[in-house]
Amino acid sequence: MTTKFDRLAPRTPTADLAGSAHHDTEGKRALFSSTAPEVDVPSVGSITVECSRCHEVTALSPMAAARTALPSLVLSIGVGRGDRESTVGIVRRRNGAFLRCPACGRGSWTRLTVRL
Repeated sequence: MTTKFDRLAPRTPTADLAGSAHHDTEGKRALFSSTAPEVDVPSVGSITVECSRCHEVTALSPMAAARTALPSLVLSIGVGRGDRESTVGIVRRRNGAFLRCPACGRGSWTRLTVRL
């Protein structure tokens, strides 16, 4: 009895295909990976949120920071980087923004810093 699938060859594993399944134990990742751990440095224009309640520091993009900051009460923000950081705002205090922390999810006084 013949069927319409008789013209197709049956699948049989060949020796060529079985031998080509050699896997490198190190992998391509070993060639292109660095040995030093990556340091999480906020980029220029990013906004960091330092929570006074959980003491976590979170780096956010400007759009993510705008979504996080609604609703909030911002009295002061830090501008700069490292030693050259200054506080700008109505009231100059270290934790001058009351908003929901992105790390712990609770409302707390935080320090907002814009990296320049």
